[in-house]
Amino acid sequence: MKKIYVAYKFRDADPVVLKKKLEELSKIIEEVTDYKTFIFFRDAQKWGQIKMDPKEIAPKASEALKKCDAILVEATEKANGAYFEVGYAKALGKKVIIIHQKGTETNFLDGVADVSIEYDDFKDLKEKLKEAI
Repeated sequence: MKKIYVAYKFRDADPVVLKKKLEELSKIIEEVTDYKTFIFFRDAQKWGQIKMDPKEIAPKASEALKKCDAILVEATEKANGAYFEVGYAKALGKKVIIIHQKGTETNFLDGVADVSIEYDDFKDLKEKLKEAI
């Protein structure tokens, strides 16, 4: 089974709200694609139970990206870390998928994406992911 690294805005996010959103996003991805998700907050930090120094995060994220076939960035909210993750994924030759809610900017991320999806809600995203991947 292929693996996809899911990138998202973490800084200043409410961990409870973020966990719920990421669980739902992961479920959608795994239902409609042949990818198994890797979510750093879930898989490396055990939903916040494991605290990491910021200097630990980039090397661990880089190692996780190496083991994945693609990266999917939830770009509805600007996430500085996602720019690093996308650049690294591109350098590794990974497929880059950008998703964002309608009416939001993705800055340059659309320009480097292999697939870009603008969606209304998660139901709409589910349908568009089926078609795009």
